[in-house]
Amino acid sequence: MIKLFVVGFPRDLEQEELQEIFARYGEVASATIITDQNTGTSKAYGFVTMDDAGALKAMNDLDGGMIDDRTISVRLAHQGAKAEKAFSTRGGPVGKRPRAVPAIMPVKTKRPRLQR
Repeated sequence: MIKLFVVGFPRDLEQEELQEIFARYGEVASATIITDQNTGTSKAYGFVTMDDAGALKAMNDLDGGMIDDRTISVRLAHQGAKAEKAFSTRGGPVGKRPRAVPAIMPVKTKRPRLQR
């Protein structure tokens, strides 16, 4: 099971509707919309836990999609090292990724001290 972070949907979207949207791509274990503790209104983000294949397909298809004229973002929820080792957004296993290093590293120099 993979946990997805979904952000940008309309504030009036219900958990059942969120679950129905993702159920088109695979088996959804849970869908949770985060709400404000004081007012109970939606914060327009939530989490969907679903099977691995369905989660990857949902990420690819729904990320950047529209719900009621609002663009949503769908990505892996941060679960520490577990999420990083599970899958990349391209659908393949993630190993150690090389860090991007600029071709020319600027040389750090000390600032000249002001004379008093």
